Order: sequence, then C-alpha cells, then structure tokens
Amino acid sequence: MRLLLAALLLAPALCRAADLPPQFEGSSLNASGTRVLKAAKTYVGIPPMGRPGLVAQAASSLALPSDKPFAVEWPGGGELWAMKGGLPARLDSWSDRSLPLNPKSLNKGRWFGAFGLQSMGGGDYPASSMNLRVGSTLFQNHYDLAWTYDYYKPAESLTYRASMGLMGRKLMPLSPRGGWNVGAKLCLLNNYGERSGTLGLVTGLNIYLPRGSFDITLLLQDEGAYGLLAGYTLHLTR
Repeated sequence: MRLLLAALLLAPALCRAADLPPQFEGSSLNASGTRVLKAAKTYVGIPPMGRPGLVAQAASSLALPSDKPFAVEWPGGGELWAMKGGLPARLDSWSDRSLPLNPKSLNKGRWFGAFGLQSMGGGDYPASSMNLRVGSTLFQNHYDLAWTYDYYKPAESLTYRASMGLMGRKLMPLSPRGGWNVGAKLCLLNNYGERSGTLGLVTGLNIYLPRGSFDITLLLQDEGAYGLLAGYTLHLTR
C-alpha cells in the first residue's frame, strides 16, 4: 500500500521529467524561486543559435510562466532565459571560461581586485607606477566603480610617492572571450607636498580568463600626459 501511494505521488513528477527534451536532465527551484533546468552534455555541445528551440520545448513541457525568467545550468556555466511573446529570449549567460554573469549576482554586483604596472609619459612628471584597484560591478555588471591606489616614482626623483582616486567604467563585452571599456579616473596627487587633483579618460581592452581578465588600459590626462597600464583583474565573487 505504501509503495502504491509513493508511486502515485511521484508519477506526476516523473511524467514532467519525461516530457523534457533529452538535452535536459531535470529541473528544480532554487532558493530565490527561480526554475533551474539541468542541461545534459549534449545541450552544452549545441551552438547557441540552436538552443532556443530546445529551451522553448522545455518551457512548454513545464508550463513556465511567460513573465518569469528561468535558468539553464551545467557545471561551470549557464544561461538565463525568458519567454517573450511565446518566443525564448536569452537574457544573460555565464561561464568559468569567460566573463561570469551569474544571475544570482545581478542585483548585488561582483567584487573584484586588480593589480597592474603603468608607465606614464608626457606632461610634467613622467613616471612608472604600480596600480591597485578594489571595487564592484554595477547595474547588472555593465559598469564598475573602484577605489584606486598608485605607488609611483617620477622619472627625475629618487623617492616614491602615492596617489589615490576613483575610477568608473562602462563595460562592453564584444564576445565571450573579450571586450572593451571606457570611463574616467579621478586622482588626488601629492607632488613634493603640493596636493592637486587630476581627471582623466580611460579606455582599454579586456581578455576574459577564468575568474578574471587580463586588461590593457590607456589613460589620457591634461597637459598631454598619458599612461599605458597592463594588469590582471580577479573576480572575488561570482
């Protein structure tokens, strides 16, 4: 009798699982109430252009509401989808092999730390510096804002100096492997006891790596000063 009762209770779930396309192994609800489909290896091997039809079949099988996003996940990656006008639309994606955009972090931002070496030319004080940044992404990872610290040595000086500031950037991925950015940097300088502030423009390229990116950044300041920085950004949270 108990076995019969258990079979009756499990039958609807088994039927729903059987209705899923073979490219999915099952589905569940996460802690935030989002439906998560577990993708099989065959799904991961399908090019992105061939996935919407499978996602639509899975959404229809599970009778997912059209106004609520759902996720497709596999080890090391996943996608965020929604049904719009009866058609599947991919809202976001993430992967350990590219820039992670986990939907759980969209509202919280992603903390990061960065280290780089910079060479400054032009202007009154050519210098070489070590650059540190600590900050977070904003607005669904499309922007970032960071506190900066530069430990630098002017070309004609025997001593090192330090400056602090803020940097904000617009992040623009071009592909799963890389993108570019543009923004501004405000620095507070201390030159032989004379404190001043400078505002510069920044732009650069990002090559996405597991848990971070390799960055090449160009800094343009007033009086013809410019700098070129190469460094690594480590994502501290997903």
